[in-house]
Amino acid sequence: MRANEIDLVQYGSDDTKTHRKIKHILGAKHHDKVGRLLCNELYTVGQGGWSGFPPHKHDTDRLPDETRHDETYNYRFKPNNGFGFQMFQQVDDKVGKAEHIIDGSTIMIRTGYHPCVVAPGYEMYYFTILGGLSQRSLVQFFQPEHAYQVETIPGIKDMIAKYK
Repeated sequence: MRANEIDLVQYGSDDTKTHRKIKHILGAKHHDKVGRLLCNELYTVGQGGWSGFPPHKHDTDRLPDETRHDETYNYRFKPNNGFGFQMFQQVDDKVGKAEHIIDGSTIMIRTGYHPCVVAPGYEMYYFTILGGLSQRSLVQFFQPEHAYQVETIPGIKDMIAKYK
């Protein structure tokens, strides 16, 4: 992969605690070359904050609202004693669970809403692989009670568009 073949997107802000940089390694520029696979590197910018927010899911094929994509994350932290939490919520209005993540953790996500957070004082990197079960383009469904936040996070719509 050459640098000019990678899409770079920054979105969020320090104020919203959602500041991220995403390198789309197999992104929109490779739409017709790699089947139904998407690969990205995601970085929290600054120290601490949310990723995958507003809570979203992609576990059901129901166009135009959502597509089914399984996803795997591998996490790294700076410094490497950093940590965070990967959240999982299967049903709206029900308590979900959170899994403690450390440097080297790998998690597979098949269903449910799944934002994650890194503790203050640490930076989080994670490599993601998404496999579309019926198509390559990803359509994320944002949890209805938090979906309005798409309008409040700078640049998030550009980020969403890069998953096509």
